[in-house]
Amino acid sequence: MVDDAFERAVEHVEAARKKERAERKARCAAQWASANRKGFRIHATLFVAVQLLLVAIWGLVWGATGESYPWFLYALAGWGLGLAAHYTAVRGYLKGG
Repeated sequence: MVDDAFERAVEHVEAARKKERAERKARCAAQWASANRKGFRIHATLFVAVQLLLVAIWGLVWGATGESYPWFLYALAGWGLGLAAHYTAVRGYLKGG
């Protein structure tokens, strides 16, 4: 402990600034994580909606023409891989934990 009052005041101010920076950094990280989760939820919702639409179109074509080739599986698999990559990025698995 320092006996000089001025040096104690400087240490106190530096400690307060350090604490404020740490709190600001934690707040920013929490906002970033929240935005990433929201982005993933939007991505997943659109994925489900579009895939349901594609299956419905395929079903209508299949019912009308009798062709049964499930072409929608290509979009499901391709976009599903992108969604899985987005999930791992949001959950932090790509950055080591």
